[in-house]
Amino acid sequence: MSDNQFNASLDLPDLETWGLKGKEVLITGGASGIGAATARLAAQDGAHVIVCDVASKEGEILAKEIGGTFVKLDVTSSSDWAAAVEGIEKLDLAILNAGVEFRDPAAFSRTADDPGEWNLEDYHRATNVNIDGVALGMHALVPLLDRLGGGAITVTASIAGLIPWTPDPIYSMTKWAVVGLVRASAGSLRRKNITINAVCPGGVATPMTRVFDGSVPSGMADPSHIAKAHLGIAFSGNSGRVIKAVAGYAHSPHQFADVTNTF
Repeated sequence: MSDNQFNASLDLPDLETWGLKGKEVLITGGASGIGAATARLAAQDGAHVIVCDVASKEGEILAKEIGGTFVKLDVTSSSDWAAAVEGIEKLDLAILNAGVEFRDPAAFSRTADDPGEWNLEDYHRATNVNIDGVALGMHALVPLLDRLGGGAITVTASIAGLIPWTPDPIYSMTKWAVVGLVRASAGSLRRKNITINAVCPGGVATPMTRVFDGSVPSGMADPSHIAKAHLGIAFSGNSGRVIKAVAGYAHSPHQFADVTNTF
């Protein structure tokens, strides 16, 4: 489906298979949470998955479980990225999923965000992982995909990148940045036969939201709900789209205001 055929009012179809047999999928932040759920789902559908994470033990266990490959990767390091893509001879989809929070979600109900109290080490960690981790990933992956004839990139953003998420403005800022990068990059990447899209989850039951036991509290999404959004938009043929993935709702594209392209 071409970009101009995309109907922005249509939800992504709820699929259980995406024809991934023989495909190669790379996932950052792949050892837990959304990344691990996506790795399992892609592997179940026949893909070989490259699980990338700083958590070596968890990543190696998961890669062994799904018949994939583990690569230790700090997404904030350009040298780590260069090493991770070196030698890759086939790649169909890269999911730039690694992310961290800025404020502890447990603090939301206790204290309002106060810029004067920001921990600057935490600030740099959040911006480095959430923004630089995506930009450096694109810097490493786009030449590879271009050389291979094209492919797909999806990015885990957040609903906090579409609304003013007042409990954690820094996290919100990083996700707005990612949404902007995806939308602004789509045109140039299309010329290389590379699609790029973002998935914006609401609350998801993962260690990042302090859910460690695999349960899915009310109002939160199962990580597999987000995984299906990644695989669905990646192989839809669309690019520059931002998909909302919220518990209890079908995956749907966010509708932005029309703008005039000045180029």
